[in-house]
Amino acid sequence: MSDSPLTTAHRLLVETIDALSAATDAATDDDLLSVLTLCEGTSRRLDRLTVSTVATLERRGTFAERGYKSTPAALGDLLGWERFEARHRVVAAEQVCPRVGIDGTPLPARLAATAEVFAAGQTGLRHVAVIARVLASPAAERLSPQVWASAEAQLAEKAGVYTPSELQAWGTALVEALDKDGPEPDDRPPAPVNELHLLRHRGKAGGTVKGRFDDAAMFDAIATVIDAHSRPPLATSSAVPLNVRPKRWPMCVGMCSTMVRCPRAVGDART
Repeated sequence: MSDSPLTTAHRLLVETIDALSAATDAATDDDLLSVLTLCEGTSRRLDRLTVSTVATLERRGTFAERGYKSTPAALGDLLGWERFEARHRVVAAEQVCPRVGIDGTPLPARLAATAEVFAAGQTGLRHVAVIARVLASPAAERLSPQVWASAEAQLAEKAGVYTPSELQAWGTALVEALDKDGPEPDDRPPAPVNELHLLRHRGKAGGTVKGRFDDAAMFDAIATVIDAHSRPPLATSSAVPLNVRPKRWPMCVGMCSTMVRCPRAVGDART
């Protein structure tokens, strides 16, 4: 039985990688540098294939048919990815892959310029995630469609030059500069804060109490309760002051046969 196209492609890929690995044994420094760039280019090709496959599976509803509520959860179970790794692929699939409308009409990718540089191998998966995040910010959503498209084209162009962190900083500054009007002023008064935090000490008694109450009546009630439990108890008429020594009665000389002090003798001694 002949191999399927997928099986054949996988076998050829493994053989190619094995041959490339064997060629590095006697490679020069320049050859090894070429290996690094070759591996990065191959990795980006594989990322594009992965993203395209995820987009197709999402469009077909394959993961939902298997009981998964989200694609990242399905990818985590299938491939052992962390949630953020799966999320990067899903975001890329949603942003740089062609779409299909409800009526079956083919639609271009949301990030058209980014899709072009990603397909050409000029940028990586993390760059795509950064561009998508920057253009989904509140400032970017306030831009007109034309200005938004221009910003996306500039970000795609810089993606081949900047690292993801640099692209994040540059793109954020670009969008904020294009958002000339900024957010609409909020004339609403700030929401009141009424909160109490109790933090117990570890390994010992006691703890810390912190709170903020904008409601005056609530603050007074809390303050009254805390004040009542924090001040020392008041001295009563029967309590003995701490600075007064107790009075000692003289020892009685007359004792009864029961070894109990005679009340009369005690009375005499008091006088």
